[in-house]
Amino acid sequence: MIRIHILGSAAGGGLPQWNCTCPNCAAARTGKITPQTQSSIAISGDSEGFHRWFLINTSPDLNRQIESMPRLQPRRDLPRNSPIAAVLLTNGDIDHALGLLLLREQDIPLVVYAADETRAALGWIEGVLAKFCGIEWRKTAPEFQTLSGSMAFRTIELPRSVAFQFRDDTSGATALFAPSVGELTDELQNTVHKSDAVLFDGTFWSDGELAAIRPGARSARQMNHLPISDGSLDFLHQSPARRKIFTHINNTNPILMPSSRERAQVKQSGIEIARDGLEIVI
Repeated sequence: MIRIHILGSAAGGGLPQWNCTCPNCAAARTGKITPQTQSSIAISGDSEGFHRWFLINTSPDLNRQIESMPRLQPRRDLPRNSPIAAVLLTNGDIDHALGLLLLREQDIPLVVYAADETRAALGWIEGVLAKFCGIEWRKTAPEFQTLSGSMAFRTIELPRSVAFQFRDDTSGATALFAPSVGELTDELQNTVHKSDAVLFDGTFWSDGELAAIRPGARSARQMNHLPISDGSLDFLHQSPARRKIFTHINNTNPILMPSSRERAQVKQSGIEIARDGLEIVI
Protein backbone atom coordinates (compact mmCIF):
# COMPACT_ATOMS: atom_id res chain seq x y z
CA MET A 1 0.00 0.00 0.00
CA ILE A 2 1.09 3.55 -0.74
CA ARG A 3 -0.42 6.46 1.14
CA ILE A 4 0.06 10.00 -0.17
CA HIS A 5 -0.90 13.12 1.76
CA ILE A 6 -0.90 16.39 -0.17
CA LEU A 7 0.67 18.90 2.20
CA GLY A 8 0.51 21.81 -0.24
CA SER A 9 -1.09 22.07 -3.68
CA ALA A 10 -0.15 25.59 -4.79
CA ALA A 11 2.78 26.73 -6.90
CA GLY A 12 5.42 29.14 -5.62
CA GLY A 13 3.89 31.99 -3.65
CA GLY A 14 0.87 29.99 -2.52
CA LEU A 15 -2.75 31.11 -2.62
CA PRO A 16 -3.19 33.95 -1.98
CA GLN A 17 0.19 35.24 -3.05
CA TRP A 18 1.31 38.05 -0.76
CA ASN A 19 1.57 40.75 -3.46
CA CYS A 20 -1.14 39.65 -5.89
CA THR A 21 -4.68 40.95 -6.39
CA CYS A 22 -5.73 38.60 -9.18
CA PRO A 23 -9.32 37.25 -8.96
CA ASN A 24 -8.21 34.02 -7.27
CA CYS A 25 -6.12 35.77 -4.63
CA ALA A 26 -8.93 38.23 -3.94
CA ALA A 27 -11.38 35.34 -3.61
CA ALA A 28 -9.05 33.48 -1.23
CA ARG A 29 -8.71 36.56 0.98
CA THR A 30 -12.48 36.92 1.26
CA GLY A 31 -13.16 33.24 1.91
CA LYS A 32 -14.76 32.48 -1.45
CA ILE A 33 -12.11 29.87 -2.25
CA THR A 34 -9.85 27.99 0.16
CA PRO A 35 -6.26 29.24 0.56
CA GLN A 36 -3.57 26.71 -0.37
CA THR A 37 0.05 26.34 0.74
CA GLN A 38 3.02 25.70 -1.52
CA SER A 39 3.51 22.34 -3.20
CA SER A 40 4.74 19.31 -1.27
CA ILE A 41 3.56 15.79 -0.47
CA ALA A 42 4.23 13.24 2.26
CA ILE A 43 4.33 9.57 1.31
CA SER A 44 4.41 6.39 3.37
CA GLY A 45 4.47 2.70 2.60
CA ASP A 46 3.87 1.48 6.15
CA SER A 47 0.84 -0.78 6.28
CA GLU A 48 0.12 -0.06 9.93
CA GLY A 49 0.70 3.06 11.97
CA PHE A 50 2.42 5.05 9.23
CA HIS A 51 5.45 5.68 11.43
CA ARG A 52 7.85 6.65 8.63
CA TRP A 53 7.05 9.41 6.19
CA PHE A 54 9.02 10.85 3.32
CA LEU A 55 8.62 14.40 2.08
CA ILE A 56 8.78 15.11 -1.62
CA ASN A 57 9.89 18.72 -1.76
CA THR A 58 9.87 20.96 1.30
CA SER A 59 8.08 24.24 0.85
CA PRO A 60 8.50 27.46 2.86
CA ASP A 61 5.12 26.54 4.42
CA LEU A 62 6.45 23.29 5.93
CA ASN A 63 5.93 24.18 9.59
CA ARG A 64 2.28 25.01 8.95
CA GLN A 65 1.85 21.83 6.91
CA ILE A 66 3.30 19.62 9.65
CA GLU A 67 1.00 21.18 12.24
CA SER A 68 -1.99 20.48 9.99
CA MET A 69 -1.11 16.77 9.67
CA PRO A 70 -0.95 14.95 13.05
CA ARG A 71 0.88 11.92 11.61
CA LEU A 72 3.86 14.16 10.77
CA GLN A 73 4.07 15.51 14.31
CA PRO A 74 6.43 14.14 16.99
CA ARG A 75 5.33 11.45 19.43
CA ARG A 76 4.51 12.78 22.87
CA ASP A 77 6.50 10.16 24.81
CA LEU A 78 9.90 11.51 23.69
CA PRO A 79 11.31 15.03 24.10
CA ARG A 80 12.43 15.32 20.45
CA ASN A 81 11.56 13.03 17.55
CA SER A 82 9.96 13.02 14.12
CA PRO A 83 8.35 10.47 11.79
CA ILE A 84 9.95 12.28 8.82
CA ALA A 85 12.62 9.86 7.58
CA ALA A 86 14.00 11.72 4.54
CA VAL A 87 13.34 14.31 1.85
CA LEU A 88 13.27 13.80 -1.93
CA LEU A 89 13.72 16.84 -4.17
CA THR A 90 12.43 17.19 -7.73
CA ASN A 91 14.69 20.21 -8.36
CA GLY A 92 16.36 23.12 -6.61
CA ASP A 93 13.52 25.65 -6.94
CA ILE A 94 13.28 27.81 -3.84
CA ASP A 95 9.64 26.88 -3.22
CA HIS A 96 10.63 23.19 -3.32
CA ALA A 97 13.73 23.37 -1.14
CA LEU A 98 13.52 26.28 1.30
CA GLY A 99 11.73 24.12 3.84
CA LEU A 100 14.96 22.16 4.37
CA LEU A 101 16.08 25.05 6.56
CA LEU A 102 13.02 24.54 8.77
CA LEU A 103 14.22 21.01 9.64
CA ARG A 104 17.57 22.21 10.99
CA GLU A 105 16.83 21.43 14.66
CA GLN A 106 17.05 17.66 14.35
CA ASP A 107 19.94 15.84 16.04
CA ILE A 108 21.23 13.82 13.08
CA PRO A 109 22.02 14.83 9.48
CA LEU A 110 18.97 15.36 7.28
CA VAL A 111 18.74 12.65 4.62
CA VAL A 112 18.06 14.23 1.21
CA TYR A 113 17.69 12.37 -2.09
CA ALA A 114 18.50 14.60 -5.07
CA ALA A 115 20.06 14.64 -8.52
CA ASP A 116 23.58 16.03 -8.81
CA GLU A 117 22.27 19.19 -10.51
CA THR A 118 19.87 19.83 -7.64
CA ARG A 119 22.56 19.32 -5.03
CA ALA A 120 24.85 21.73 -6.85
CA ALA A 121 22.12 24.36 -6.99
CA LEU A 122 21.53 24.05 -3.24
CA GLY A 123 25.09 24.58 -2.06
CA TRP A 124 23.96 27.66 -0.18
CA ILE A 125 21.42 25.65 1.82
CA GLU A 126 24.01 22.98 2.51
CA GLY A 127 26.30 25.67 3.89
CA VAL A 128 23.61 26.97 6.24
CA LEU A 129 22.62 23.51 7.49
CA ALA A 130 26.27 22.56 8.08
CA LYS A 131 26.08 24.76 11.19
CA PHE A 132 23.06 22.80 12.43
CA CYS A 133 22.14 19.17 11.60
CA GLY A 134 23.90 18.97 8.23
CA ILE A 135 22.76 17.05 5.16
CA GLU A 136 23.38 13.42 4.22
CA TRP A 137 23.02 13.50 0.44
CA ARG A 138 21.84 10.39 -1.37
CA LYS A 139 21.77 9.99 -5.12
CA THR A 140 18.65 9.28 -7.12
CA ALA A 141 18.63 6.79 -9.99
CA PRO A 142 16.46 5.77 -12.95
CA GLU A 143 16.26 2.22 -11.56
CA PHE A 144 14.03 1.37 -8.61
CA GLN A 145 15.77 1.46 -5.24
CA THR A 146 14.29 0.63 -1.85
CA LEU A 147 13.09 3.63 0.13
CA SER A 148 11.44 1.95 3.11
CA GLY A 149 10.06 -1.53 3.72
CA SER A 150 8.27 -2.66 0.58
CA MET A 151 8.24 0.82 -1.02
CA ALA A 152 10.74 1.59 -3.77
CA PHE A 153 11.23 4.64 -5.98
CA ARG A 154 12.97 5.77 -9.14
CA THR A 155 13.48 9.03 -11.01
CA ILE A 156 12.29 10.11 -14.44
CA GLU A 157 14.65 12.69 -15.92
CA LEU A 158 12.96 15.83 -17.25
CA PRO A 159 14.26 19.19 -18.48
CA ARG A 160 15.44 21.10 -15.37
CA SER A 161 13.69 18.67 -13.00
CA VAL A 162 12.88 15.05 -12.22
CA ALA A 163 9.68 13.19 -11.47
CA PHE A 164 9.43 10.36 -8.94
CA GLN A 165 7.64 7.06 -9.43
CA PHE A 166 6.91 5.02 -6.31
CA ARG A 167 6.11 1.29 -6.20
CA ASP A 168 4.85 -0.98 -3.46
CA ASP A 169 6.70 -4.24 -4.07
CA THR A 170 4.06 -6.24 -2.20
CA SER A 171 0.93 -5.06 -4.00
CA GLY A 172 2.56 -3.74 -7.18
CA ALA A 173 0.77 -0.39 -6.81
CA THR A 174 2.53 2.59 -8.40
CA ALA A 175 2.27 6.36 -8.04
CA LEU A 176 3.89 9.20 -9.97
CA PHE A 177 4.67 12.68 -8.66
CA ALA A 178 5.60 15.15 -11.40
CA PRO A 179 5.05 18.78 -10.28
CA SER A 180 7.40 20.43 -12.77
CA VAL A 181 6.93 19.20 -16.32
CA GLY A 182 8.15 21.24 -19.26
CA GLU A 183 7.97 18.45 -21.83
CA LEU A 184 6.10 15.18 -22.31
CA THR A 185 9.13 12.98 -22.86
CA ASP A 186 8.64 9.40 -24.06
CA GLU A 187 9.71 8.01 -20.68
CA LEU A 188 7.32 10.27 -18.80
CA GLN A 189 4.41 9.33 -21.06
CA ASN A 190 5.13 5.63 -20.58
CA THR A 191 5.36 6.07 -16.81
CA VAL A 192 2.08 7.98 -16.62
CA HIS A 193 0.28 5.22 -18.49
CA LYS A 194 1.77 2.57 -16.16
CA SER A 195 0.96 4.31 -12.86
CA ASP A 196 -2.13 3.79 -10.71
CA ALA A 197 -2.07 7.36 -9.37
CA VAL A 198 -0.62 10.41 -11.11
CA LEU A 199 -0.02 13.78 -9.47
CA PHE A 200 0.87 16.07 -12.36
CA ASP A 201 2.00 19.61 -13.04
CA GLY A 202 -1.09 21.84 -13.11
CA THR A 203 0.73 25.15 -12.67
CA PHE A 204 -0.82 27.12 -15.53
CA TRP A 205 -3.96 26.76 -17.59
CA SER A 206 -2.56 28.60 -20.61
CA ASP A 207 0.89 29.51 -21.90
CA GLY A 208 0.31 33.28 -21.65
CA GLU A 209 -1.54 33.21 -18.34
CA LEU A 210 0.91 35.38 -16.38
CA ALA A 211 1.39 37.89 -19.20
CA ALA A 212 -2.34 38.62 -19.17
CA ILE A 213 -1.96 39.87 -15.59
CA ARG A 214 1.60 41.17 -15.67
CA PRO A 215 2.71 42.32 -19.14
CA GLY A 216 6.16 41.06 -20.03
CA ALA A 217 5.96 38.02 -17.75
CA ARG A 218 7.45 34.77 -18.98
CA SER A 219 5.23 32.15 -20.56
CA ALA A 220 4.37 28.86 -18.87
CA ARG A 221 6.72 26.94 -21.15
CA GLN A 222 9.54 29.41 -20.53
CA MET A 223 9.08 28.66 -16.83
CA ASN A 224 9.31 24.90 -17.51
CA HIS A 225 5.61 24.18 -17.04
CA LEU A 226 3.47 22.55 -19.70
CA PRO A 227 0.12 24.40 -19.75
CA ILE A 228 -3.01 22.38 -19.11
CA SER A 229 -5.19 23.65 -21.96
CA ASP A 230 -2.95 22.67 -24.88
CA GLY A 231 -0.42 20.42 -23.23
CA SER A 232 -1.49 18.02 -20.50
CA LEU A 233 -5.30 17.91 -20.37
CA ASP A 234 -5.92 15.59 -23.31
CA PHE A 235 -2.86 13.51 -22.46
CA LEU A 236 -4.00 12.82 -18.89
CA HIS A 237 -7.58 12.25 -20.01
CA GLN A 238 -6.32 9.28 -22.04
CA SER A 239 -4.31 7.81 -19.16
CA PRO A 240 -5.75 4.63 -17.57
CA ALA A 241 -4.58 5.71 -14.08
CA ARG A 242 -7.18 5.28 -11.34
CA ARG A 243 -6.43 8.72 -9.86
CA LYS A 244 -5.24 11.67 -11.97
CA ILE A 245 -4.69 14.90 -10.09
CA PHE A 246 -3.41 18.34 -11.09
CA THR A 247 -1.20 19.85 -8.40
CA HIS A 248 1.36 22.68 -8.03
CA ILE A 249 -1.36 25.10 -9.19
CA ASN A 250 -0.44 28.75 -9.65
CA ASN A 251 -2.53 31.42 -7.95
CA THR A 252 -3.56 32.77 -11.38
CA ASN A 253 -4.91 29.47 -12.70
CA PRO A 254 -8.68 29.66 -13.40
CA ILE A 255 -9.20 26.01 -12.38
CA LEU A 256 -9.03 27.23 -8.76
CA MET A 257 -12.35 29.07 -9.18
CA PRO A 258 -15.26 26.67 -8.47
CA SER A 259 -17.56 28.22 -11.06
CA SER A 260 -15.03 28.50 -13.88
CA ARG A 261 -15.39 26.91 -17.30
CA GLU A 262 -11.81 25.66 -17.04
CA ARG A 263 -12.46 23.79 -13.78
CA ALA A 264 -15.52 22.14 -15.27
CA GLN A 265 -13.47 21.08 -18.29
CA VAL A 266 -10.83 19.46 -16.07
CA LYS A 267 -13.44 17.55 -14.08
CA GLN A 268 -15.22 16.41 -17.25
CA SER A 269 -11.89 14.95 -18.37
CA GLY A 270 -11.80 12.75 -15.28
CA ILE A 271 -9.00 14.67 -13.59
CA GLU A 272 -9.08 15.88 -9.99
CA ILE A 273 -7.80 19.21 -8.69
CA ALA A 274 -5.49 18.94 -5.70
CA ARG A 275 -6.17 20.61 -2.40
CA ASP A 276 -4.20 20.76 0.82
CA GLY A 277 -4.96 17.75 2.99
CA LEU A 278 -6.14 15.44 0.20
CA GLU A 279 -5.08 11.81 0.74
CA ILE A 280 -4.61 9.13 -1.90
CA VAL A 281 -4.32 5.46 -0.94
CA ILE A 282 -3.46 2.84 -3.55
